[in-house]
Amino acid sequence: MNKIWQNYEKGMAVFDNCHSPTVQSQWLALKDEIGEFVREPNSSEIWDIVHAAGRLLYKIIGIPLYLLAYPTVRKHSQRFEEYGCLRSIRNCEGKCCGKNS
Repeated sequence: MNKIWQNYEKGMAVFDNCHSPTVQSQWLALKDEIGEFVREPNSSEIWDIVHAAGRLLYKIIGIPLYLLAYPTVRKHSQRFEEYGCLRSIRNCEGKCCGKNS
């Protein structure tokens, strides 16, 4: 479990360094996740919405509620360990600043 948290924290730091986590960017990310859920409703997308909402709230109130979305935390950790990006290979924009970007 410790490795999951380490990979997640490292991956988020890398991602945030390349994609500034502003209130506006977090709001847009939340809207994108809601849109993905509308297009393809499933439990994974619900966790992604919880994660995005938590990241937005973290920018506003400073409490890391995004960590409650453990399935998304685990997914991001695995992706970062595998190919150096938190985003899916399908959605990676080549700006992840990870191992393979």
